Amino acid sequence: MNSQKRVVPPYKRCLNCGADLRGVYCHECGQQASSPTPKVWEFILEYMNNAFIWDTRFFKTVWNLIRRPGFLTNEFNAGKFVSYENPLKLNMFFLFLFVTFFLLFSDIHKANESFDNLTKNELVRPYLSLNALNENVDYSAKMKEFEKDTIRLSLPLTYAKEFPKIVTTIQAMTDYNGEKLDTLVVCVPKLLIQDGILINKGSDIYSFSDKNEIVDKMMELDVLSNLWRKLLDILTQYFPLIFLLTLPLLAFAVKLLYLKRKKPFISFFIFASHYTAFIELILLVIYLLCITVEPSYEILEWCMIISSGIYLTIAVKNVYESNSWIKSIIKAIFISFVYLLICFMAFFVIFIIATFLVVV
Repeated sequence: MNSQKRVVPPYKRCLNCGADLRGVYCHECGQQASSPTPKVWEFILEYMNNAFIWDTRFFKTVWNLIRRPGFLTNEFNAGKFVSYENPLKLNMFFLFLFVTFFLLFSDIHKANESFDNLTKNELVRPYLSLNALNENVDYSAKMKEFEKDTIRLSLPLTYAKEFPKIVTTIQAMTDYNGEKLDTLVVCVPKLLIQDGILINKGSDIYSFSDKNEIVDKMMELDVLSNLWRKLLDILTQYFPLIFLLTLPLLAFAVKLLYLKRKKPFISFFIFASHYTAFIELILLVIYLLCITVEPSYEILEWCMIISSGIYLTIAVKNVYESNSWIKSIIKAIFISFVYLLICFMAFFVIFIIATFLVVV
Protein backbone atom coordinates (compact mmCIF):
# COMPACT_ATOMS: atom_id res chain seq x y z
CA MET A 1 0.00 0.00 0.00
CA ASN A 2 2.95 2.29 0.37
CA SER A 3 2.97 2.74 -3.39
CA GLN A 4 3.53 6.47 -3.37
CA LYS A 5 7.26 5.65 -3.30
CA ARG A 6 7.02 3.31 -6.34
CA VAL A 7 7.78 4.51 -9.86
CA VAL A 8 6.44 1.40 -11.65
CA PRO A 9 3.11 -0.20 -10.61
CA PRO A 10 3.32 -3.84 -9.49
CA TYR A 11 0.89 -4.88 -12.29
CA LYS A 12 -0.18 -3.50 -15.68
CA ARG A 13 -3.96 -3.39 -15.41
CA CYS A 14 -6.07 -1.77 -12.67
CA LEU A 15 -7.52 -4.36 -10.29
CA ASN A 16 -10.66 -2.24 -9.85
CA CYS A 17 -11.77 -1.31 -13.41
CA GLY A 18 -9.32 -3.20 -15.64
CA ALA A 19 -7.94 -0.11 -17.41
CA ASP A 20 -4.30 -0.02 -18.53
CA LEU A 21 -2.13 1.61 -15.85
CA ARG A 22 -0.04 4.62 -16.81
CA GLY A 23 1.26 5.40 -13.37
CA VAL A 24 0.79 4.68 -9.69
CA TYR A 25 -2.88 5.75 -9.87
CA CYS A 26 -5.47 4.56 -12.40
CA HIS A 27 -6.46 7.31 -14.85
CA GLU A 28 -10.00 5.88 -15.13
CA CYS A 29 -11.15 5.22 -11.52
CA GLY A 30 -8.32 6.75 -9.48
CA GLN A 31 -7.50 3.61 -7.44
CA GLN A 32 -3.92 3.34 -6.23
CA ALA A 33 -1.89 0.48 -7.70
CA SER A 34 -0.97 -1.14 -4.41
CA SER A 35 -0.51 -4.73 -3.35
CA PRO A 36 -3.80 -6.68 -3.40
CA THR A 37 -2.73 -8.40 -0.16
CA PRO A 38 -1.25 -5.65 2.04
CA LYS A 39 0.23 -6.29 5.46
CA VAL A 40 -1.88 -5.39 8.48
CA TRP A 41 0.25 -2.38 9.43
CA GLU A 42 0.11 -1.13 5.83
CA PHE A 43 -3.67 -1.44 5.85
CA ILE A 44 -3.96 0.53 9.11
CA LEU A 45 -1.48 3.16 7.88
CA GLU A 46 -3.47 3.60 4.67
CA TYR A 47 -6.65 4.17 6.68
CA MET A 48 -4.93 6.73 8.89
CA ASN A 49 -3.53 8.43 5.80
CA ASN A 50 -6.96 8.75 4.20
CA ALA A 51 -8.87 9.66 7.35
CA PHE A 52 -6.44 11.73 9.39
CA ILE A 53 -3.92 13.33 7.01
CA TRP A 54 -0.56 11.59 7.15
CA ASP A 55 1.38 13.10 4.24
CA THR A 56 3.71 16.05 3.69
CA ARG A 57 0.82 18.38 2.90
CA PHE A 58 -0.31 18.13 6.49
CA PHE A 59 2.86 19.62 7.95
CA LYS A 60 2.95 22.27 5.22
CA THR A 61 -0.68 23.16 5.95
CA VAL A 62 -0.23 23.34 9.74
CA TRP A 63 2.92 25.45 9.36
CA ASN A 64 1.09 27.97 7.16
CA LEU A 65 -1.98 27.83 9.42
CA ILE A 66 0.13 28.92 12.40
CA ARG A 67 2.61 31.25 10.74
CA ARG A 68 0.44 33.01 8.14
CA PRO A 69 -3.12 33.75 9.36
CA GLY A 70 -5.54 34.00 6.43
CA PHE A 71 -3.03 32.66 3.90
CA LEU A 72 -4.69 29.25 3.54
CA THR A 73 -8.11 30.86 3.10
CA ASN A 74 -6.79 33.02 0.27
CA GLU A 75 -5.14 29.98 -1.33
CA PHE A 76 -8.37 27.97 -1.22
CA ASN A 77 -10.41 30.90 -2.52
CA ALA A 78 -7.92 31.12 -5.41
CA GLY A 79 -8.68 27.48 -6.30
CA LYS A 80 -5.51 25.86 -4.89
CA PHE A 81 -7.14 22.82 -3.30
CA VAL A 82 -4.52 20.12 -3.88
CA SER A 83 -1.53 21.92 -2.36
CA TYR A 84 -3.05 22.01 1.15
CA GLU A 85 -5.18 19.81 3.36
CA ASN A 86 -8.93 20.33 3.43
CA PRO A 87 -9.81 22.62 6.38
CA LEU A 88 -12.54 20.24 7.56
CA LYS A 89 -10.00 17.40 7.70
CA LEU A 90 -7.79 19.67 9.81
CA ASN A 91 -10.69 20.29 12.17
CA MET A 92 -11.50 16.59 12.44
CA PHE A 93 -7.85 15.65 13.02
CA PHE A 94 -7.31 18.17 15.85
CA LEU A 95 -10.65 17.24 17.43
CA PHE A 96 -9.75 13.56 17.17
CA LEU A 97 -6.46 14.20 19.00
CA PHE A 98 -8.13 16.36 21.65
CA VAL A 99 -10.85 13.80 22.42
CA THR A 100 -8.32 10.95 22.41
CA PHE A 101 -6.04 12.67 24.93
CA PHE A 102 -9.04 13.71 27.00
CA LEU A 103 -10.36 10.16 27.24
CA LEU A 104 -6.89 8.76 27.98
CA PHE A 105 -5.72 11.22 30.62
CA SER A 106 -8.85 12.83 32.12
CA ASP A 107 -10.49 11.31 35.15
CA ILE A 108 -14.17 11.28 34.17
CA HIS A 109 -15.07 9.83 37.56
CA LYS A 110 -13.59 12.87 39.31
CA ALA A 111 -15.42 15.16 36.92
CA ASN A 112 -18.69 13.43 37.76
CA GLU A 113 -17.98 13.95 41.47
CA SER A 114 -17.19 17.65 41.04
CA PHE A 115 -20.82 18.67 41.56
CA ASP A 116 -21.01 16.72 44.82
CA ASN A 117 -17.76 18.32 46.01
CA LEU A 118 -19.07 21.76 45.09
CA THR A 119 -22.21 21.37 47.18
CA LYS A 120 -20.05 20.50 50.20
CA ASN A 121 -17.85 23.57 49.86
CA GLU A 122 -17.77 25.66 53.03
CA LEU A 123 -18.92 28.74 51.11
CA VAL A 124 -21.32 27.13 48.63
CA ARG A 125 -23.15 24.78 50.99
CA PRO A 126 -24.46 27.48 53.39
CA TYR A 127 -25.81 29.58 50.52
CA LEU A 128 -27.54 26.61 48.88
CA SER A 129 -29.01 25.58 52.22
CA LEU A 130 -30.33 29.04 53.07
CA ASN A 131 -31.76 29.47 49.59
CA ALA A 132 -33.53 26.11 49.76
CA LEU A 133 -34.98 26.89 53.21
CA ASN A 134 -36.09 30.33 52.07
CA GLU A 135 -37.93 29.04 48.98
CA ASN A 136 -39.68 26.17 50.78
CA VAL A 137 -43.02 27.62 51.89
CA ASP A 138 -43.97 24.76 54.22
CA TYR A 139 -40.66 24.70 56.03
CA SER A 140 -40.62 28.50 56.31
CA ALA A 141 -44.02 28.38 58.02
CA LYS A 142 -42.77 25.63 60.32
CA MET A 143 -39.73 27.69 61.35
CA LYS A 144 -41.99 30.52 62.47
CA GLU A 145 -43.64 28.22 65.01
CA PHE A 146 -40.34 27.61 66.81
CA GLU A 147 -38.55 29.90 69.22
CA LYS A 148 -35.25 31.38 68.20
CA ASP A 149 -31.91 30.67 69.80
CA THR A 150 -28.83 32.89 69.90
CA ILE A 151 -25.73 31.11 68.65
CA ARG A 152 -22.38 31.76 67.03
CA LEU A 153 -22.61 30.76 63.39
CA SER A 154 -19.86 30.34 60.80
CA LEU A 155 -21.41 32.29 57.93
CA PRO A 156 -20.39 35.22 55.67
CA LEU A 157 -22.20 38.42 56.62
CA THR A 158 -23.47 38.88 53.05
CA TYR A 159 -25.37 35.57 53.28
CA ALA A 160 -27.02 36.61 56.54
CA LYS A 161 -28.11 39.93 55.04
CA GLU A 162 -29.62 38.13 52.03
CA PHE A 163 -31.77 35.82 54.17
CA PRO A 164 -32.90 37.94 57.16
CA LYS A 165 -36.06 35.87 57.69
CA ILE A 166 -33.94 32.88 58.66
CA VAL A 167 -30.82 34.45 60.15
CA THR A 168 -31.07 37.58 62.29
CA THR A 169 -27.63 39.10 62.73
CA ILE A 170 -26.75 40.51 66.13
CA GLN A 171 -23.02 41.01 65.85
CA ALA A 172 -20.16 40.25 63.48
CA MET A 173 -17.22 38.81 65.42
CA THR A 174 -13.69 40.17 64.98
CA ASP A 175 -10.19 38.94 65.74
CA TYR A 176 -7.60 40.61 68.00
CA ASN A 177 -6.67 43.08 65.24
CA GLY A 178 -10.26 44.15 64.71
CA GLU A 179 -10.61 42.27 61.41
CA LYS A 180 -14.08 40.90 60.76
CA LEU A 181 -14.41 37.12 60.77
CA ASP A 182 -16.95 34.97 58.91
CA THR A 183 -18.43 34.15 62.30
CA LEU A 184 -21.61 35.89 63.44
CA VAL A 185 -23.68 36.09 66.59
CA VAL A 186 -27.15 35.39 65.24
CA CYS A 187 -30.67 34.36 66.14
CA VAL A 188 -31.98 31.32 64.28
CA PRO A 189 -35.03 29.08 64.69
CA LYS A 190 -34.30 26.15 67.03
CA LEU A 191 -35.81 23.90 64.36
CA LEU A 192 -32.60 24.21 62.33
CA ILE A 193 -30.57 22.80 65.22
CA GLN A 194 -33.19 20.18 66.03
CA ASP A 195 -33.25 18.85 62.44
CA GLY A 196 -29.46 18.79 62.25
CA ILE A 197 -29.25 21.47 59.56
CA LEU A 198 -26.99 23.45 61.91
CA ILE A 199 -24.43 21.45 63.89
CA ASN A 200 -21.92 22.37 66.58
CA LYS A 201 -18.45 21.63 65.22
CA GLY A 202 -16.63 22.68 68.36
CA SER A 203 -15.98 25.82 70.42
CA ASP A 204 -19.75 26.42 70.42
CA ILE A 205 -19.56 27.62 66.82
CA TYR A 206 -22.29 26.23 64.59
CA SER A 207 -22.11 25.67 60.85
CA PHE A 208 -24.29 24.16 58.14
CA SER A 209 -24.11 20.39 57.89
CA ASP A 210 -22.26 18.96 54.89
CA LYS A 211 -24.97 16.35 54.50
CA ASN A 212 -28.56 16.78 55.56
CA GLU A 213 -31.45 14.86 54.02
CA ILE A 214 -33.98 17.64 54.59
CA VAL A 215 -31.97 20.32 52.82
CA ASP A 216 -30.76 17.93 50.11
CA LYS A 217 -34.35 17.02 49.34
CA MET A 218 -35.33 20.69 49.13
CA MET A 219 -32.44 21.38 46.74
CA GLU A 220 -33.20 18.22 44.70
CA LEU A 221 -29.48 17.48 44.55
CA ASP A 222 -30.06 14.06 43.02
CA VAL A 223 -31.75 15.62 40.00
CA LEU A 224 -29.06 18.28 39.66
CA SER A 225 -26.28 15.71 40.07
CA ASN A 226 -27.81 13.49 37.37
CA LEU A 227 -28.17 16.53 35.14
CA TRP A 228 -24.48 17.38 35.64
CA ARG A 229 -23.45 13.82 34.74
CA LYS A 230 -25.67 13.82 31.66
CA LEU A 231 -24.13 17.11 30.51
CA LEU A 232 -20.64 15.63 30.86
CA ASP A 233 -21.68 12.52 28.94
CA ILE A 234 -23.13 14.53 26.05
CA LEU A 235 -20.15 16.88 25.88
CA THR A 236 -17.69 13.98 25.97
CA GLN A 237 -19.46 11.93 23.29
CA TYR A 238 -20.56 14.67 20.92
CA PHE A 239 -17.94 17.39 21.39
CA PRO A 240 -16.48 17.04 17.85
CA LEU A 241 -19.93 17.12 16.27
CA ILE A 242 -21.00 20.12 18.35
CA PHE A 243 -17.81 21.98 17.46
CA LEU A 244 -18.28 21.32 13.74
CA LEU A 245 -21.95 22.33 13.81
CA THR A 246 -20.93 25.80 14.99
CA LEU A 247 -18.94 26.34 11.76
CA PRO A 248 -21.87 27.32 9.48
CA LEU A 249 -23.14 29.78 12.11
CA LEU A 250 -19.72 31.39 12.45
CA ALA A 251 -19.37 31.56 8.66
CA PHE A 252 -22.79 33.22 8.40
CA ALA A 253 -21.75 35.81 11.01
CA VAL A 254 -18.63 36.66 8.97
CA LYS A 255 -20.73 36.89 5.82
CA LEU A 256 -23.02 39.43 7.49
CA LEU A 257 -20.01 41.73 7.88
CA TYR A 258 -19.27 41.57 4.17
CA LEU A 259 -22.65 41.35 2.43
CA LYS A 260 -21.57 43.96 -0.08
CA ARG A 261 -18.67 41.78 -1.26
CA LYS A 262 -21.11 39.37 -3.00
CA LYS A 263 -18.83 36.44 -2.24
CA PRO A 264 -20.19 32.87 -2.15
CA PHE A 265 -20.91 31.40 1.27
CA ILE A 266 -18.23 28.72 0.84
CA SER A 267 -15.47 31.35 0.99
CA PHE A 268 -16.65 32.46 4.44
CA PHE A 269 -17.07 28.83 5.48
CA ILE A 270 -13.43 28.15 4.57
CA PHE A 271 -12.33 31.19 6.61
CA ALA A 272 -14.32 29.97 9.62
CA SER A 273 -12.90 26.46 9.20
CA HIS A 274 -9.29 27.66 9.24
CA TYR A 275 -9.92 29.92 12.24
CA THR A 276 -11.59 27.15 14.27
CA ALA A 277 -8.79 24.75 13.26
CA PHE A 278 -6.32 27.18 14.83
CA ILE A 279 -8.50 27.42 17.97
CA GLU A 280 -8.61 23.62 18.22
CA LEU A 281 -4.83 23.44 17.85
CA ILE A 282 -4.37 25.99 20.66
CA LEU A 283 -6.84 24.10 22.87
CA LEU A 284 -4.93 20.88 22.20
CA VAL A 285 -1.61 22.48 23.15
CA ILE A 286 -3.09 24.02 26.31
CA TYR A 287 -4.62 20.70 27.33
CA LEU A 288 -1.30 18.90 26.83
CA LEU A 289 0.39 21.53 29.00
CA CYS A 290 -2.25 21.05 31.69
CA ILE A 291 -1.69 17.30 31.91
CA THR A 292 2.12 17.52 31.81
CA VAL A 293 3.64 20.61 33.43
CA GLU A 294 0.46 21.92 35.15
CA PRO A 295 1.04 25.65 34.58
CA SER A 296 -1.07 28.51 35.93
CA TYR A 297 -4.60 28.28 34.51
CA GLU A 298 -4.95 32.06 34.57
CA ILE A 299 -1.84 32.42 32.40
CA LEU A 300 -3.16 29.83 29.95
CA GLU A 301 -6.51 31.60 29.72
CA TRP A 302 -4.82 34.88 28.86
CA CYS A 303 -2.54 33.16 26.36
CA MET A 304 -5.62 31.64 24.71
CA ILE A 305 -7.47 34.96 24.56
CA ILE A 306 -4.51 36.99 23.33
CA SER A 307 -3.25 34.48 20.75
CA SER A 308 -6.71 33.84 19.26
CA GLY A 309 -7.48 37.58 19.18
CA ILE A 310 -4.22 38.50 17.43
CA TYR A 311 -4.55 35.59 15.02
CA LEU A 312 -8.13 36.52 14.06
CA THR A 313 -7.24 40.18 13.58
CA ILE A 314 -4.35 39.34 11.23
CA ALA A 315 -6.49 36.78 9.37
CA VAL A 316 -9.31 39.33 8.85
CA LYS A 317 -6.80 41.90 7.57
CA ASN A 318 -5.12 39.46 5.18
CA VAL A 319 -8.40 38.12 3.78
CA TYR A 320 -10.85 41.03 3.91
CA GLU A 321 -9.30 44.31 5.13
CA SER A 322 -5.89 44.58 3.47
CA ASN A 323 -5.68 48.39 3.90
CA SER A 324 -7.06 48.95 7.40
CA TRP A 325 -5.86 47.64 10.76
CA ILE A 326 -8.59 49.54 12.61
CA LYS A 327 -11.40 47.87 10.66
CA SER A 328 -9.67 44.53 11.11
CA ILE A 329 -9.52 44.94 14.88
CA ILE A 330 -13.16 46.06 15.15
CA LYS A 331 -14.45 43.22 12.99
CA ALA A 332 -12.25 40.67 14.74
CA ILE A 333 -13.78 41.74 18.06
CA PHE A 334 -17.26 41.36 16.57
CA ILE A 335 -16.47 37.89 15.19
CA SER A 336 -15.01 36.81 18.55
CA PHE A 337 -18.09 38.03 20.40
CA VAL A 338 -20.44 36.26 17.98
CA TYR A 339 -18.42 33.05 18.23
CA LEU A 340 -18.63 33.13 22.03
CA LEU A 341 -22.37 33.71 21.73
CA ILE A 342 -22.69 30.74 19.35
CA CYS A 343 -20.77 28.50 21.78
CA PHE A 344 -23.00 29.68 24.63
CA MET A 345 -26.10 28.92 22.59
CA ALA A 346 -24.74 25.45 21.78
CA PHE A 347 -24.13 24.79 25.47
CA PHE A 348 -27.63 26.06 26.31
CA VAL A 349 -29.18 23.67 23.78
CA ILE A 350 -27.16 20.81 25.29
CA PHE A 351 -28.37 21.84 28.75
CA ILE A 352 -32.00 21.75 27.57
CA ILE A 353 -31.49 18.31 26.00
CA ALA A 354 -29.78 16.98 29.15
CA THR A 355 -32.58 18.37 31.34
CA PHE A 356 -35.20 16.72 29.17
CA LEU A 357 -33.39 13.37 29.28
CA VAL A 358 -33.00 13.50 33.07
CA VAL A 359 -36.51 14.70 33.90
CA VAL A 360 -38.35 12.52 31.38
